[in-house]
Amino acid sequence: MACLAGLLLGALFCLGCGDDGVATGVTGATETQEATTGEAPTETAAAVMPAPDPNDPIGVEMARRAVQFAANTEVSTPIFRGSLETGRFQDYQAVLRSDRCFKIIGVGGAGVVDLDLFLFDPQGTQLQEDTATDAYPVLGLNHPICPDLRGDYRVRVRMFEGSGEFGVQIFHSPSF
Repeated sequence: MACLAGLLLGALFCLGCGDDGVATGVTGATETQEATTGEAPTETAAAVMPAPDPNDPIGVEMARRAVQFAANTEVSTPIFRGSLETGRFQDYQAVLRSDRCFKIIGVGGAGVVDLDLFLFDPQGTQLQEDTATDAYPVLGLNHPICPDLRGDYRVRVRMFEGSGEFGVQIFHSPSF
C-alpha cells in the first residue's frame, strides 16, 4: 500500500509500522498519491470533493462524515487508507500550515468497533485525541486545530477494538 503522498498543503506520509504495529520511523512507501483524483468534483456541505465510488464503503462513509463534521472546509488530502488489528496503530505525518485551521476525520470499515485518532505537534507533544468508543473519530471538532507555526505534525490511527480497514482525511478552512 502506498503511504507517501504529495498534498495540497504539504505532505502526509506513513512513518511506517512494522507487522507488530510499532512505529519504525521510516517511510512506508515511495509511490506518490496525487491530492486530486482526476474525477469531477461534487459540491457538498463539507467541501468540494470527488464523488465517492458507491462500491467503496470507506469513501462513502468519509463523504457522509465530512458533510456532518467538516462543514465549510476544503479537502486537504486524499483519503489515506490502511488496515489494522486490535491494539495496532499507524502513524502519518502532515505538514500543517499556520494560515489555516484543520479537522481530521477517521472512518472504520466493517469489523471496526473502536478507532481512535491522536495528533502530535512537531516536538512530539500530544495536542488532541478522540478516544470515544466508536469507529468515527474526529479531531478539531471541539477544539480547532489552528497551528501557530507551520510544521510536521503526526497523526496516529489506533485500532482499540475490532479489526479491518480504515480511512483518514484532513480538511482545512480557507486561508485567514
